[in-house]
Amino acid sequence: MSKWKFKYGHQRPTTPISYWVHKGVGEDDTYYSNCTEFTPPFPKKDVIKGYPFLTVTVLSFDIYFASMFEVNHFLSVMEQKNLPTTMALTEQRGRSLGPNNHWLSRFPARLKSWKKRETIILAVKKAQKEIESSGISF
Repeated sequence: MSKWKFKYGHQRPTTPISYWVHKGVGEDDTYYSNCTEFTPPFPKKDVIKGYPFLTVTVLSFDIYFASMFEVNHFLSVMEQKNLPTTMALTEQRGRSLGPNNHWLSRFPARLKSWKKRETIILAVKKAQKEIESSGISF
């Protein structure tokens, strides 16, 4: 069984995936956490509700997303029958952080088998489809 929750918060959320998807503008000159602009951008803040945030719970594990770009990246990695190495994924980012810092290396090993990932992929795609069809800007 899976479920998803879409919430709003007053501060821009970051997730374990955020750094690997949203590159900070000017991060070569400052720390990523000091950046205020990102490529691709995070979703804009709703004046009343705040910043959007998605949680997908599947197989008793919460997966967090701060943007649809993160959802798409997550699916592009998890849909590969043979998972890429975190070294290869780290090199794609173009930064010198070690591969043990990548979100995939922190993802629970018990959920990395193809059988479990199929369940996870279906749950995330279901949430993605429902969000897109509802017209929510994420």
